[in-house]
Amino acid sequence: MTSITIPEGVFNRLKGKTVIITGGRSGIGEAAVHILANHGANVVYGDIAPGEFEQPNVVYQKADVSDFTSLRSLFAFTEQKFGPVDIVLANAGIHEEEDWNNEDWLNSTAGSKIVDVNYTGVVYTVKIALLSFKRSGKKGSIVLTGSASSYLDSSPVCIYAGTKHGVLGLLRSVRTVVGDIARINLIAPWMVDTKLPPPGILELWGELPLNTPTGVANAILYAAIEEKFHGKGFFVGGDKITELETMIDQTRPQWMTQEVSDGVEAGWERLSKVRIMTRGANAN
Repeated sequence: MTSITIPEGVFNRLKGKTVIITGGRSGIGEAAVHILANHGANVVYGDIAPGEFEQPNVVYQKADVSDFTSLRSLFAFTEQKFGPVDIVLANAGIHEEEDWNNEDWLNSTAGSKIVDVNYTGVVYTVKIALLSFKRSGKKGSIVLTGSASSYLDSSPVCIYAGTKHGVLGLLRSVRTVVGDIARINLIAPWMVDTKLPPPGILELWGELPLNTPTGVANAILYAAIEEKFHGKGFFVGGDKITELETMIDQTRPQWMTQEVSDGVEAGWERLSKVRIMTRGANAN
């Protein structure tokens, strides 16, 4: 696994970039908006309610990521106001209490909103972002906010963890098909000191290392702006960043056996070429 250090001054590259972030009014998203704005980016944040920002280059647009039409309006608004989009941060996410010992909870659709926001909303965001980049001719950058739950068993929040595993699966698949349309990466933060964890979780966490919203936002924005990163997954724990996907891929023969791994690689090479994205209207 590779430890990542963010170079000093790297965020100066954000100046003049047009950025869309979903879930930007609080927590990690709020921290990212401040960093972006303070480095001269034009930021439109989509959320269900406005946050508190004073920077003139930060604009709020109401958006529900589980509503495709709402997201399309977010992108159209941004393009009209600031021009072609450079960076899209799919950051919106929610927690809900999951009571797996409660029969009423089990006998209901409780938890479906988590799927709608945390997975379907990310799929919608990625699709519209790629369409925007494809039409503009710019090579864009997408960063998905996953979770430690993208990689780890998170049994107290099973549906939440399932959605975050799904986001990781989306990264691993989309990174192959985007061609020269975009770069896409994922950030997987461990526990973060925000309002998102359910009641009592931070108390149980105790003295263990916590991420800060700013620490995670730094990881997101470094992945967004650093052109050498594509298809990577960055685990963030105690504000320390580790890239996981490269080593997972390299060690596949160890946990899959060399023979099976070689067969998987050969099949993947054949199948992945079929749907590589290209520019131009309705190109196949």
